[in-house]
Amino acid sequence: MPAEVMEVLRHEYNINGVSGSRLFMQSWRAETQDSKGCVVITHGMAEHSECYHDLATDLAENGWWVFAWDLQGHGKSQGKRGYISDFSEFRKDLLKVVKHLKNHSEIPTTPMHLIGHSMGGLITLGALLEETMPAIQSAVLSSPALGVAIEVPKIKHMASLWLNHLWPTLTMDNEIRYEILSRDPAMMDVYKRDPLRHTKVSAPLYLGMMEEMQRIKNSADRFTTPLFFQIAGDDRLVDAQASIDFFKKLPGPKKLKIYEKSYHEIYNDINKEETIDDLLTFLAE
Repeated sequence: MPAEVMEVLRHEYNINGVSGSRLFMQSWRAETQDSKGCVVITHGMAEHSECYHDLATDLAENGWWVFAWDLQGHGKSQGKRGYISDFSEFRKDLLKVVKHLKNHSEIPTTPMHLIGHSMGGLITLGALLEETMPAIQSAVLSSPALGVAIEVPKIKHMASLWLNHLWPTLTMDNEIRYEILSRDPAMMDVYKRDPLRHTKVSAPLYLGMMEEMQRIKNSADRFTTPLFFQIAGDDRLVDAQASIDFFKKLPGPKKLKIYEKSYHEIYNDINKEETIDDLLTFLAE
């Protein structure tokens, strides 16, 4: 962490996604120093970019120009909560975000690093496989969703197959409970008071996510971008072992660290200083 706290400037705006929907974006940068490069954060299911304000501030104070965006159907972006017509639009939206930043000469996009948490990690991995993805220095995957740890009731899974064709916009409870996200009691109150968090998921989002997990696993040998996996060892939401197994198949360059006692949201857990320091060290490398 920096020796002295400096003022961090925050800015927000909107861009158009692949479907024409408005995507909310925001940025953080330190006023008094040049940026080392830029970092793009993609959040997970049911949350939004503001959930990463503290992380973004830490990164900005350490010299990075940080950008984060809200997925379709999340946060301040347009779209029905928890619904997307085609899961691939998420990774194509991230591609648009990256290209938008690359097209602005005043933004130091060399190097550019991507950070994706949970479903955002899955989306980030998918975007890296897009043929038109610009040069990326590295990607950090925080508790990436490459498998699920919570059991989806069979009746819900069967219903999703039916609803995907007959009523795709219907949303159901996503089974995510706040107490499995972090060991920090203070975060429970933050989660409960956050009006932009939601508890919804639709059949196209759920089934599309399952299909994307398999697509990514089948494409392990195609990844050439340096990847850093930060894995919660006591994750009750996504399957940590699925990420470890995937990591072993990657040709490299790659790095893995497991935080044995951490819950799913490693940057909001009681050992967040450790996880953020590791992130900063990796970015500096």
